[in-house]
Amino acid sequence: MTPLVERAAELRALDFVLGQAFEGNGTAVLIEAPAGTGKSTLLAEAAALARMQEARVLRARCCPREAQVPWATVRQLLDPHLSDEDRSLLDGHHAVRPPTGHDGDAPPVHRFHDLYLALLRLSRRAPLALLVDDAQDADDLSQQWLAYLARRLHGVCIALAVATRTASGAPGGVLTAELVACPEFPRLHPLPLSEQGTAQYLTDRLGQGLGEGAAALCHKATGGNPALLDAVAEALSRTGTPPARITGEQAVGVCDRALLRALPLLLNRHAPAVAAAATAVTALDRVAGLPLLARTTGIDLPTADQAVTALEDAGLLHAGPPWQLTGAVIAQSLTAQAGEHTLDKLRSRAAEALRDLDAGPTEIADMLLRTTPDGQDWRVPVLREAARVADERPDPPAASAYLRRALAEPPAAGDRPQLLTVLGITEVHLAPGSAVDHLRTVLEGEQDIGVQTALVPHLAEALARTGRAEEAVALLDRLAGRIGEDDRETLYRLWAQGLLVLLEETPHMADAWVARARIADDLAGSSPGQRLLLAALALKTTLTGQCAHTAAGYADRALARPGPREEPALTTAFAATALLHADRLTDAAHCCDQLLGDDIHDQPAPLRSLFMAMRAKIAHRMGDLASALTLSRQALALTPPGQRYQPYVTAQVINALIDLGETEEAERLRSTSYQGPAGNHWSWAVLYAARARTHYAHDRHHTALEELDVCARQMRNGGYDNPALVPWRSHAARVHQRLGDDGTAMELADAELALARRWGSPRAIATSLRTIGRLQTGLEAVTTLSEAAALLQNTPARHDLARTLTALGEALHATDRRAEARTALRQALDLADASGAAPLSERAYRALLATGARPRRKRQSGLRALTERERRIAALAADGMDNQTIATSLFVSRRTVEFHLTHVYRKLAIDGRADLSTALAAGHIPPQGSPAARRPSPRSGPPSPEAVR
Repeated sequence: MTPLVERAAELRALDFVLGQAFEGNGTAVLIEAPAGTGKSTLLAEAAALARMQEARVLRARCCPREAQVPWATVRQLLDPHLSDEDRSLLDGHHAVRPPTGHDGDAPPVHRFHDLYLALLRLSRRAPLALLVDDAQDADDLSQQWLAYLARRLHGVCIALAVATRTASGAPGGVLTAELVACPEFPRLHPLPLSEQGTAQYLTDRLGQGLGEGAAALCHKATGGNPALLDAVAEALSRTGTPPARITGEQAVGVCDRALLRALPLLLNRHAPAVAAAATAVTALDRVAGLPLLARTTGIDLPTADQAVTALEDAGLLHAGPPWQLTGAVIAQSLTAQAGEHTLDKLRSRAAEALRDLDAGPTEIADMLLRTTPDGQDWRVPVLREAARVADERPDPPAASAYLRRALAEPPAAGDRPQLLTVLGITEVHLAPGSAVDHLRTVLEGEQDIGVQTALVPHLAEALARTGRAEEAVALLDRLAGRIGEDDRETLYRLWAQGLLVLLEETPHMADAWVARARIADDLAGSSPGQRLLLAALALKTTLTGQCAHTAAGYADRALARPGPREEPALTTAFAATALLHADRLTDAAHCCDQLLGDDIHDQPAPLRSLFMAMRAKIAHRMGDLASALTLSRQALALTPPGQRYQPYVTAQVINALIDLGETEEAERLRSTSYQGPAGNHWSWAVLYAARARTHYAHDRHHTALEELDVCARQMRNGGYDNPALVPWRSHAARVHQRLGDDGTAMELADAELALARRWGSPRAIATSLRTIGRLQTGLEAVTTLSEAAALLQNTPARHDLARTLTALGEALHATDRRAEARTALRQALDLADASGAAPLSERAYRALLATGARPRRKRQSGLRALTERERRIAALAADGMDNQTIATSLFVSRRTVEFHLTHVYRKLAIDGRADLSTALAAGHIPPQGSPAARRPSPRSGPPSPEAVR
């Protein structure tokens, strides 16, 4: 007998119903569930319970073949007792004549009552338990009589238990409707077994528990459906292997074979719509709603609802919507049963259904990717639109897949070149070899100079990415020769794009090309094309570390005559990059704030993330670490893995977290999976250095050196070894110093100092000097660190100045110059506190204590305890701005504003926003709109975006 597992609630309900009836308070119970969930087993248990109480059990099992035979179910219940056990019922006026009712006749009420009275007479001898299984197949007259009986159970010793199969395909009967309509009759819905229940079920069937993990795999394969578990148990017993020695791999194999036979049988016990729904879910993997399922299968909505409900109750579908199969083995069995041709047809119908239901292009295109191309006219436009949406997200792999499928559909002959063009451009970073083939196909025979100018830079980049940089340069030169002198603007743009292509892979070849073609001559910045070219030259000069003054000069000319709004944002971005690394931080911040203005959302997400990350790096260097973290996190939210600037953005978040003292969060971000670099893009070097800092902070010094070695190879191979970009030698020198190898550390620091002096920016030189000074001792160290501090005093690089002054103060104290040490360390402590650099602040504080000074601890309450960002937000809130407006004006999230205001209220000991004006006025913090608030102090952070605007 099939074991009863996890049916305690159902058994209690049955026992209660029987007990009530046998005490003279007859009642009924309805068991509703799909096939295979154990309804018949529950009725068998009810029969056993009834016999234990010396009741008489009358049973009937209905059958579709007898559904049209009048009184078939009643005969199963009563014939043995009326003819064999109680012959007196057939005598005299009590005789029950054979029924003559036919379909369509009026209900024979007199016969109903005669049968009811006969049943009452039987119940006077012993309580009765009437058990009807598969009642959905009962004939109409029997259902009517049982419904008649159910209304007359009160006060008699009769219990009625009816089991019916949901979604059977049989028409709804009056018996089920009667039982459902009576709230006093309990309704039972046996569910699939849990994982623990499955293990117990198999143990009971096999007499021994399965090997470790095998029962869990059987549960996953069957969804806990008892009928399927019964088939699995039988198959497991036939293997001849002791249950405890059955491995997970064996269990999966047995389940595969068992379900291949049992699942079709189980589904065939339901209406055809149930099997159709199961097959459709198999084909689609995931069905989002009933309308899609109904249109895909061709059934109506109510029937579709009944079908998925039955599949859920049977444990074959997860409860939805959306609906998915509960196990891979079930999916494999249904796939084998349906065949790939049927599944493909269902997917095609689903794609059409999604179109008719006004689904988005991405959802329709994802379905089309799983179908066979058939050339329907509507498909190509949908796939192209989905590719456009994917490109905006950005999701280049998805865009490429949609475009490839559109080409396979195939498109109309006139649409093919444009599809090849878009696909080729999309593939430049994903599959440069394919991009070369596709773009060359389009360019073959193309005479339009405009089309060539638009496509050749992309082809050149693809060539450079496949190691054919010289071929790329020759291609650019040939096109440049075809552009006439009367179209210099096009030539400038071509040169700019060519420079960017070469910078991606071979910066030194870019230098050679600039010199040979005299690209940099006579550029005044008088046109958008010239300004873009100047910005590209500024970026090239920066990445290759040639001269900060020259790079800044190119940037100034690129920005000197701002053009119309349609001028490329990259002009400003490249110029800002040069100014940032030339230590023109205020000017770089102004450029970034322009880029992050009102039209920021018009830019593609990759560019928005780049602009935010640049602004974060500027804020970091200027000592506003909280803003740096906020901006870099926002940028990271816009950059999915694999996006070009994702490494650069991630590095900004990690660096901000480390300097704020949040090393554990930095470690979590470092350990997040990421895709490897495509080519030699400089942003990866920045990430490797940030990852090395994380390892160093956790005392993994050798691992840090491994990361820095990768960083060094990346920069050297790429040709952009500029310490202003990534001072990897200083990082490596610190690690070697910690490991006791001062000689190697000094070699690295000296080499970096030479490169930094060639570049010429104060911060780059000071960083190298600070590293050297920390390797030195005595007067030599003081001299070196003093030079570094002097270089930084007149720059906005407040964070670097704080680090340098801390090192200088420690060196002065070591030479017993305590008064000078205290001066340097007090300034360092003030700068570190203002920036929120907790580890540096603690280091400066302890160094100051060591000199004999007694510095005040950073205040935890009052106006002086507010950080610069907290003061700014508090002032805006006091002026009446709501949180969302503040968030928008400061380019932070609303949650960040709420976080800072909570700290403000706590530090000022006030209840909320209403008390802000009074509290700030007492501390003479000017309103945000006043001239005093707009005038930056010498040590303030970067100007706010609203101040710039």
